[in-house]
Amino acid sequence: MLSLATPIWLLALPLPFVFWWLAQQRQQQPAQTTALYHPQAALLASLSQQGRKRSLPWLWLVGCCLLLLALTRPQWLADDEHQGRNFMLAIDISSSMKAQDFFINGQAVNRLDTVKQVIQQFIEQRHGDRIGLIVFADDAYTLAPMTTDLNLIQRLTQDIDQGMAGQKTALGQAIALGVKRLEQLPGESRNLILLTDGSNTAGEIHPLNALAMAKLFKVKIYSIGVGNPGKVLFQRGPVEKPDFIEVPLDEALLQQLADETGGRYFRAGDTQGLHNIISDIEKSETVSLAQQNTPPSEWYLLPLLAGLTLLTLNQWQRSREVMA
Repeated sequence: MLSLATPIWLLALPLPFVFWWLAQQRQQQPAQTTALYHPQAALLASLSQQGRKRSLPWLWLVGCCLLLLALTRPQWLADDEHQGRNFMLAIDISSSMKAQDFFINGQAVNRLDTVKQVIQQFIEQRHGDRIGLIVFADDAYTLAPMTTDLNLIQRLTQDIDQGMAGQKTALGQAIALGVKRLEQLPGESRNLILLTDGSNTAGEIHPLNALAMAKLFKVKIYSIGVGNPGKVLFQRGPVEKPDFIEVPLDEALLQQLADETGGRYFRAGDTQGLHNIISDIEKSETVSLAQQNTPPSEWYLLPLLAGLTLLTLNQWQRSREVMA
């Protein structure tokens, strides 16, 4: 689609014609100087007026108009529409996500590192989808709004660390923020993937109030309960011995969030289960998405070069007339 970055310059297009008309009027005014009378003065005046009559300088006029058109900065905006999905990822980074009850290649890995690895692979398999990123603990924060720049989402996911947002779990805040980021998108493509291993222990917004917001704006919540029930290995600190602690998971709330919004609830007890859950979520319906981060193609060089060429030809033509 063709667009003009600075269309205000279109208002100046009549100026070359105005300048030419003013120049013609000035040439037609009689000179206010003293002159000697000549017996053939009338004939000379007639011949002089005939010599002044010139056709419109089209090369000069069109060349000036093309230069003004170049100042409007014509651009071609790519109209790249395709089928895809919108996913807002909300990742729990509270202290309980340090629990080590997942295993990768036989080695114990904490919950947050496992989630980050699975999310990385999930993003690598996306083609044309839009993804946003939220982290939450004592409060919820947007790391990235909805974007098709999936490389950016991957880099931000790698930098997520436990403790960067506190220790508790503001579940309601995370849902409300996710709804806020999704509400401007088409209703059939608002998907919030909520990954958490606990229950709501912080925040000013109760999860049920956030649920009402999600239902109002037709946001589907895919809630994922991360971790195994019972006591799990928990690293307490660099100089303290690890301990086995039970982290309560409010499965009833997560199930309600999913059921009342048209999403699904999953329980991820191991790495493979988490992979399967993500694969199942990506089967959600696709919608038409427009590419938003494609830079426009600048076309101002075309009228600029054409205008300079015509002005050069006009000057060459005038020089030939003078020599003749």
